[in-house]
Amino acid sequence: MEFGIFPLISSGLIMQLSAALRLLKVNFKLQQDRELFQSLTKLFALLQYFVLTNIFIVSGYYGEDLTIVQIGLLNVQLVGAGLVAILLSEIIDKGFGFASGNMTIDTVVIATNLVSDTLGITQIKVDEEGNTEARGSLINLFQGFRSSNKTFLGGIISSFNRDYLPNLNTTVIVLAIGAAICYLQCLRVELPIRSTKARGLNNVYPIRLLHTGALPIVFGYVLLTIIHLVAFVFIQCIGKNDPSSIFCKIFGHYESVNNLLYAPTFPLSLLTPPRSFANGLLSQPLTFVAFSAFMLINAIWFASKWQAISGSSARDLALQVKEQGITLVGHREQSVARELGKVVPVASTTGAAILAVVSVAGEFLGLKGKAAAMVIGVTAAFSLLEIISVDYQQSGGQSALAQVLGAPGRF
Repeated sequence: MEFGIFPLISSGLIMQLSAALRLLKVNFKLQQDRELFQSLTKLFALLQYFVLTNIFIVSGYYGEDLTIVQIGLLNVQLVGAGLVAILLSEIIDKGFGFASGNMTIDTVVIATNLVSDTLGITQIKVDEEGNTEARGSLINLFQGFRSSNKTFLGGIISSFNRDYLPNLNTTVIVLAIGAAICYLQCLRVELPIRSTKARGLNNVYPIRLLHTGALPIVFGYVLLTIIHLVAFVFIQCIGKNDPSSIFCKIFGHYESVNNLLYAPTFPLSLLTPPRSFANGLLSQPLTFVAFSAFMLINAIWFASKWQAISGSSARDLALQVKEQGITLVGHREQSVARELGKVVPVASTTGAAILAVVSVAGEFLGLKGKAAAMVIGVTAAFSLLEIISVDYQQSGGQSALAQVLGAPGRF
């Protein structure tokens, strides 16, 4: 899984956005159109795996002068792994799961990575002498107490500041970000509502701060990844990623730092978060402004567009409220959409901006994408929990959860 689930996530997001913006003509009320759209999304994801594999082969990422057999084996391995991921997502989409396949896989991947980074016991070689360290930051701390190649104090310090594997500093920050997102997930504006069919039935209608969830952050990182992929291909194919070539002097080049590609030169450095806060502040001050502005503007733009085209706009919510026979207290049915229009767009853009700031702050603290992963993982986990809870409350023993656990009843 060289490319992870990026093609899966990006294909779904790009296709949904294209359909919503009328770039693709799809009538989601027709079952045939829905099935064709889902098939096209999966096919687009498979095409991305194939294109990415061969782009990286041509650019020399896997070595120069590869034979036909080696190229074929690379395609079988990488595209085949992508096909397995696509089929797994399709199985979940067909009802053998609790939500969309992409959301479920994304949540599982983020959760397993967090556990691996914290409690992973895999021993990894860290120097030429053959010394190994545990991948998990907490396990590495315990092993540092009895390390043979480090002092007692040196082992403790290393577990907090090593940059070649997960360390305790990043683990604590990531967990703190997760707790903050849990708090933000609970923030909402509660609008008083009443029934139009019966008197005395009053309640509240919640509008969450994170109205569009983490999708604006996903969109920002998908766009960022596409930009760097295109830039890497051109730099590798034209400039051979040689800092001395004229092309690389103009457009920049990439370097490998701890098995990660890093762009240290202008202009690519503007869209590459610094490896540390101090390093970025001293040597790349413009990166703080450019990267923050890029993520913030993209998140706000996407949130404003998505809430308007995804069925969660003020007009759509007003229609749902009317169909359920309820209205806002103190307002006529005709003015519900206008009142919701004062809240929904603000909640969408504000929530997206806050999540973008959290993700950017995590990047500047050297989390290397883990802050955004935690943002996406926590919001997706809450969405899954809500879907499971609603399904269980409505269906009881016939719900998907009850069938899995074999335990009828209600929450």
